[in-house]
Amino acid sequence: MTRSWKLLALTLMTVLGLILLSGSYVVAGDEGFTSNDASGNDPREFSSKFLPYYRYTELENDLEVNEFTLFGFFAFNPRFGMTYEWPIAKEVDYSDVSEFKAFQAGGGDSGLPPIGENPGGGGDIPFSDLEDDGDVVGIGDLGLRFFLRPRQLEWGYMNDTKNFSIMPLVEFTVPTANKDVLGGEAFIASPGVVLVFDLPFEKPPLGLAFIAMMNFFDFDVWKDKSREDTRRFRGRWFYMQPLTMPAFMKNPEDKSFHIFDTSGLYLMPEFQPVYDFEEEQFNFWVAPEVGKILREGTIVYAKPGWGVMNSDDSEREFTFEFGFRYFME
Repeated sequence: MTRSWKLLALTLMTVLGLILLSGSYVVAGDEGFTSNDASGNDPREFSSKFLPYYRYTELENDLEVNEFTLFGFFAFNPRFGMTYEWPIAKEVDYSDVSEFKAFQAGGGDSGLPPIGENPGGGGDIPFSDLEDDGDVVGIGDLGLRFFLRPRQLEWGYMNDTKNFSIMPLVEFTVPTANKDVLGGEAFIASPGVVLVFDLPFEKPPLGLAFIAMMNFFDFDVWKDKSREDTRRFRGRWFYMQPLTMPAFMKNPEDKSFHIFDTSGLYLMPEFQPVYDFEEEQFNFWVAPEVGKILREGTIVYAKPGWGVMNSDDSEREFTFEFGFRYFME
């Protein structure tokens, strides 16, 4: 068994322990708060979903990444769930990077860090490891994220019509990439906490909005000696704002697709502040997601993103993501 798969097995054993631990937080009928979010975006809503997406990324140094990712949420019980995120088709293209062009012209064998799910992942892949065209295709690193929703850490307000929740979570990045340049060659642990709260307004559309702030501390448990140390704060902050009512809420018997009308629209900008303690660098990325609920349990979205404050040229300049959400139950 390779080192990567041993780490994956260790991760799965940890998951089993978390599932057993989470049982103390569950009661019949789930007496605590349950979200009625129809977009699949509320982290308080624990139901199994399939959420694949395609993403294009361009770094400041003109490196380009195309990836198709299998993404989903599995609810072990009403208060403990897991997301999985695995780029099963990933392309990293160095052909337009000036340093790679210089290497091809005989200018030495310098390297650049690969791009992963998280900015600032570190590493120093030599250009001599790449194909002559600078293009690498394969499988990326697997991400697993585990959420716990303790009843003791949620409170209602405004006559219990609104909710504030604190949710501990832990994320693991498992080095499953089949080629070095497609992953970080490191097992990263990321403990964190999610703060989710409804806006204190009664009437829509503001009365339907919520804010979710996911905060992680990333550090490497194991890494290849060629890779840099990982020690950083990473935020993923969302503002979810429904714009129009989904058609099925007006008519629960309506099971048809609503593609060409204005029902079920929402806006959800995401903000990612990242501070790298090893490099003492800060970067900030913004991505306004626009989505549409086609029918109950079926959602599509588009999400452009921009790096608005980057510390170096290995950070994201522009991204574009297109995805699909399907409720499994």
